Amino acid sequence: MSISIKDLDENAFRNLKAEAVRRGMRISDAATEAFRLWVALKRQDKVRDQDRMISAAKDIDALRSGSEAGWSGAGEIRRWRDERKR
Repeated sequence: MSISIKDLDENAFRNLKAEAVRRGMRISDAATEAFRLWVALKRQDKVRDQDRMISAAKDIDALRSGSEAGWSGAGEIRRWRDERKR
């Protein structure tokens, strides 16, 4: 696929090009990798419900601190999921 990108930061492009040359890559391959990495990084930052996540983390920490030897975190999560489905 051929594309044109307007208003690209010149230094960013030069750095990409230089790194691609150092690694023996085509610029298009380096740009494709950069696009994929950027998207993957942004998706990692996405938290759907941060308050719920924080609450769940606190619940897990409380369970861990008072847990007995046979307690299973995975089992507890399965139980929570089953309860939620009802």
